[in-house]
Amino acid sequence: MVLMSLLLVLSIERAIRKQPAWHVESHLSNYLNWTQGQSWIARQTMPLQLVLQIALPVIVVFLVSQWLFSGFISFILQSLILFLCLGSEPLRKTYRSFLQAAERGDLEACHLYTRELGHCTNLEVADEPAEQGKSFGQHLLWLNYQQYAAVILFFTAFGAAGAMAYVTSRECYRLWCETDAKRKESMAKWMHILDWLPVRITAFGLLLVGHFSRALPVWLTYLTNPGIAGEKVLTEVAAQAEDVDFTTTQQNDPACEPKALVTLAKRNIMLLLAVIALLTLLGFVD
Repeated sequence: MVLMSLLLVLSIERAIRKQPAWHVESHLSNYLNWTQGQSWIARQTMPLQLVLQIALPVIVVFLVSQWLFSGFISFILQSLILFLCLGSEPLRKTYRSFLQAAERGDLEACHLYTRELGHCTNLEVADEPAEQGKSFGQHLLWLNYQQYAAVILFFTAFGAAGAMAYVTSRECYRLWCETDAKRKESMAKWMHILDWLPVRITAFGLLLVGHFSRALPVWLTYLTNPGIAGEKVLTEVAAQAEDVDFTTTQQNDPACEPKALVTLAKRNIMLLLAVIALLTLLGFVD
């Protein structure tokens, strides 16, 4: 059922342009604003507030999709929740706009589109014109992981409730990144824990579909260092896994690296689906 949901949702998500109502971010933003106004939550300690805010939608999703319903109805509900959690139309729009700016040679616009991606990460925005494509590509790769690979892995392991847990945590961190330093610090630690294993699984997939021998030493180095930020692990492994011969002409094209990283990420998603299909045949995944 997991594999069928993934194939169905990914096919639909690629075929249509999702409206804001079909993006979980808009609903979670309203939900988080609502919880902040609830006195019974505000009276709790900061860690408990975060636990309650993340746990409530996860519990609701679990009860509705797996406890109240079963069989075909459960399949439809879990697929619907996955559809809400997967992908980001604003991210696609920004990527297309960056490519158009790169084709015009407008490096200032490229810089602005990189900033538009959002920077609640350890990645920096390049100021040098020659680094615009690299900077955008790294941020794009990380956001692609958060919007696709991480959601797929949590859905495969824990069902719709797992995907909702990751997405709710991600949106909490994004919301408080620039507005609440105390919550940001707590959420950063939580996101580091959530991302630790999925990031390394995703990075291993990148080296399998890219330049294996060049990226493997980097992946092994970070495998034994749990304190390294997920963004650093993913982007540095991807940089080595890029099996692309960058000529002088390509280096002058800011869109060259983002295109290569997007292609690498797409191949990695196909690899994840193939592995999930194999695990389904072996009986490890329902």
